[in-house]
Amino acid sequence: MGDVLEITVPMNLYTEAMPDNPNRVAFKYGPLVLAGQLGKAKPDPVYGVPVLLTSNRNVNNWVLPAAQPLQFQMKGVGQPFDVSLIPFYQTFNQYYSVYWDYFTNEEWAKLKDEYEADKKRQQQIEERTIDNFRIGEMQPERDHQLKATERSYVSDAFDRMGREARKDNYFSFVMKVEQDTPVTLLFTYIGDDKDRKFDIKADGVIIATVEWNGGKTGKFYDVEYALPTSLLHGKKQLTISIEANYGKTAGRVFGVRIIKKN
Repeated sequence: MGDVLEITVPMNLYTEAMPDNPNRVAFKYGPLVLAGQLGKAKPDPVYGVPVLLTSNRNVNNWVLPAAQPLQFQMKGVGQPFDVSLIPFYQTFNQYYSVYWDYFTNEEWAKLKDEYEADKKRQQQIEERTIDNFRIGEMQPERDHQLKATERSYVSDAFDRMGREARKDNYFSFVMKVEQDTPVTLLFTYIGDDKDRKFDIKADGVIIATVEWNGGKTGKFYDVEYALPTSLLHGKKQLTISIEANYGKTAGRVFGVRIIKKN
């Protein structure tokens, strides 16, 4: 009676790489996953999550203990800025990341070029847009006459709403076009999603059979699909449907636009 058993578990800071990508790692302290704190404002899509610009893979040389227990601070490796790290379970009410990519100086320079090119591309898309459907949001879905079967779900990622349909289900909506104006259908996907296959139809005509196998975690991708001019003749709107016809999930789709062809 009254005996006390004390157990001390050694805790070390280390990284754990993704199974399919040795250059993408998570920080762990013993069994705890650490999350980098990114603040309350939505991070920039390219620069908002820092990368690890270092050839030194010994994390103990550049992630140091902070003043509080279980808190750590990057030192001199985060680009464009270092972040503080705390246990994932303590993270709330702000943006965060648990995955981090290693880059060389040359790769980082390329990333900056990619950022500038993406900003220019987004501006051009805005100028060409005829109709923009913020899918997954209540009022835009009403405005675009959304119809969905029972197993079509809304979900969010990085402060954007999207929608998917599970196998044998679908969702559809109406998009504006300009009579006889050549246009393109633009869908926005996310790199986190993988192993998706589905049909995109316009007024019942298959425009594309999409096989989406993902991309960079946390990155959104815009994909354009040509619309036949014969389908547009004399019309002011089209009904677009996303159909899960291949035993797999359709989507997630995070945005749909009708844009004028270049």
